[in-house]
Amino acid sequence: MSHLNNGERDAILLAEELGADQIVIDEIRGRREAKRRRLHFTGTLGVLSAAAERGLLDLRSAIDRLRRTNFYIAQDILDRLIQDAE
Repeated sequence: MSHLNNGERDAILLAEELGADQIVIDEIRGRREAKRRRLHFTGTLGVLSAAAERGLLDLRSAIDRLRRTNFYIAQDILDRLIQDAE
């Protein structure tokens, strides 16, 4: 796991130690390692989408706020997520 940053590595190790149902991880290298270790994972957008489905937040507003950070995701993925939520 030397190819991962400390946060990804620690999150994966903790998920394994705790027997977590799911891990939140966005980086592709971390997702590949989680998949290799047979860990279920989601990303930031998955968490936001699930929260919106439960009525905990407005997805469009959450994505607009996320866009103002250094979080990167392809525009077509964001567009599809918003369209699916409507």
